[in-house]
Amino acid sequence: MNVNPKYIREIGELVMRCDDVIEEPAWKALAFVFDITEGHMANSGFLYVDDEIIPAAAGIEDDLMALDNKILEFREAIFEACGHKFVQLLIQMNSAGKIHIDFEFDNPKRWNMGPSNYRAMREQLRPAFD
Repeated sequence: MNVNPKYIREIGELVMRCDDVIEEPAWKALAFVFDITEGHMANSGFLYVDDEIIPAAAGIEDDLMALDNKILEFREAIFEACGHKFVQLLIQMNSAGKIHIDFEFDNPKRWNMGPSNYRAMREQLRPAFD
């Protein structure tokens, strides 16, 4: 799949502007899951601070739609490249600036969290950059 890498850089820059990320300067890693359907997008995630895991959301107060719009633009670029639109997007980063993005095209519940899997999912989503 040939997609311009600028999207990854721009998404990473926008994630770094998110309020929850800025408000927790000690974070070492983060993970955000975006659920995308036609006409709706939601996200949830975690900030990892040593052994502590803090629930977080990806939002920029002074530019509410910036990240969502960039993700939709990225989704269109992926669609043009491979003919499929992702239904979930996983963004993982560490404080050194490494970023990993993963897609789910078929299962809209792949990274969903609920009472039965919340603890397991927050560990499953923890970035491992080795």
